[in-house]
Amino acid sequence: MSPKDLIIDFLNLIFMVVLVGFCIFYFIVGDRFAVFALIMKSMVPLAFFGIIFLIKLKITRREIRKRTSENNTDLVLYLNVMHKLTSDIIVFGAPILLGLLIYKIRGSLDLADVMTLIMVFLIMFFWQRYLFNKER
Repeated sequence: MSPKDLIIDFLNLIFMVVLVGFCIFYFIVGDRFAVFALIMKSMVPLAFFGIIFLIKLKITRREIRKRTSENNTDLVLYLNVMHKLTSDIIVFGAPILLGLLIYKIRGSLDLADVMTLIMVFLIMFFWQRYLFNKER
């Protein structure tokens, strides 16, 4: 491991230790355990995806280091129009399916749900546009 990677890992560790220490002090010493339980219930999905993201980030950093040492950092993808059509279907269909899922579970869609679906669509749309605008 390079010194830069060690420093980043050390800073991540220090951040986690400080965060855990702050939470112990704030919630247990401050007698706010009910608030802590409520926060923990709402953070489970974020923690799940956060852990997956950190694992993927570690793997990607290792791959970047390997490819950099080999002077091979380019990725070449051969896509055709059918791949673009599939991508369009996913970009436009995912918010609709998520909206239907929310409607099926709750029985209605409120403004926050619609705004979330719009944000999901916009993020996916602009990411797809960014990728496919690199066409030569």
